[in-house]
Amino acid sequence: MNYPIVFYPKVVMQFCHQYPLPEATSSCATSSQLQETQQFGQPVVLLTPPQPPVVLPVKLLWLIWVFWLYGAIALPLLAISWGWLWWEMLLVVAAYSCLIAAAYSYVFGCRQKLLSRYKQQILEYKQQNILFHQHLSSNKQQEFSNFKVEKEGLQTGLKIAKLELDSRNRLLKDLMSLRVSPNGTSQARQGVSEQRFLQYLQQYFEEVVQAAEFKIPLSQRSYSADFTVIHTPSGLGIDVEIDEPYSGKSKKPTHCCDADRDMRRNQLFLEWNWIVVRFTEKQVVQAPLSCCKFLAIAIAFVTGDRSYLKQLETEPDLLSVKPWTTREARAMAKSNYRLTYLSGFGVGSACDRVSKF
Repeated sequence: MNYPIVFYPKVVMQFCHQYPLPEATSSCATSSQLQETQQFGQPVVLLTPPQPPVVLPVKLLWLIWVFWLYGAIALPLLAISWGWLWWEMLLVVAAYSCLIAAAYSYVFGCRQKLLSRYKQQILEYKQQNILFHQHLSSNKQQEFSNFKVEKEGLQTGLKIAKLELDSRNRLLKDLMSLRVSPNGTSQARQGVSEQRFLQYLQQYFEEVVQAAEFKIPLSQRSYSADFTVIHTPSGLGIDVEIDEPYSGKSKKPTHCCDADRDMRRNQLFLEWNWIVVRFTEKQVVQAPLSCCKFLAIAIAFVTGDRSYLKQLETEPDLLSVKPWTTREARAMAKSNYRLTYLSGFGVGSACDRVSKF
């Protein structure tokens, strides 16, 4: 089992099995749907209006008559200069006038047809647009009505889930009343890395105690918890331990996976109904926020309370670390392994920490 290590008491696991967490839909979907409703009153026009036709302007039509006027004056003058008879001149002017009139009628007729067709297209477009908006508005109203029903159902479901969660936490709090409480504060010296990690724990969790002391039954000795974190609504308690590979002064191997000292300690805390979470000293020093996130996940797993996790969800997950054997711990002590990550914490005080029992 690699670090971080978590142990849940048997009574807690039985409680989670008997009272599973209520399922609730994420509120993210609700917020996205609320954004969509802002568009319900603003139908999007998808129809393309007709383009106006290219027609001859009215001013240019008048040029045809100006051209006829100049021709009606110039032709008689030419006919007189050429010695035409009056009736010949009259025929030429009449033929010219008929030609100009026919040209004007044709151009004017084409223009009127194009304008009439464009007006008809505009009328049809307006009618289709009205029908389209009526249909779209009807659909949006139906969608909005459906959304309101879904939203009300979702809100009701969330309220029910919250009530179930509150009731579940009250039952868990009654169960946690059996949890053994510390009987004092240990006088064991704490390392600089623990003092720094305490600041992170107090930033994200409400009830945090450092160096709580627990009396060992039928013994004169006591266990000192590095930290205890209490989830107030449910009374859930977590014993947070920071494991270093060797003692700072004596270089004696500690927390080795091939020794049973930590196993006996873990078992006793589990019998006292405490969750036990173990980090390595290096994890706490290099990734304190990821360690806090791991604790928040453990709380959410049992209680369903994700309020702590929401503050830390952007933090990366804590990387796992392989536990060390006694032989590996001696090798790390020989090479002063702890100094590789404690150099910025005041090496003398950090490595001189007294190992708690």
